[in-house]
Amino acid sequence: MKRREYHALTTDVRRLRPVLVLAVTVVVLLPSLDDMVVGSLSPLTVLTRLALSLVVVGALVWAVSALVLHYARIQVKSGREQERGTGA
Repeated sequence: MKRREYHALTTDVRRLRPVLVLAVTVVVLLPSLDDMVVGSLSPLTVLTRLALSLVVVGALVWAVSALVLHYARIQVKSGREQERGTGA
């Protein structure tokens, strides 16, 4: 991976993280929203689940994306070291 590709990946990940968190949270919350519409679940319970889902999904997305960026950074460093080794 080249340095320019790494910066593009970093920018995309940081820009799309909140969108991914919201999308996954909505998918996780769909059964609760359906129960609320039917009338078997109170809106307060759905709001509580929404808050908890945002926290949990946000933490998971941030952790996974940080791990991906960490390994991408390792690839950039190893590629730079290989270039130095073959160029010298």
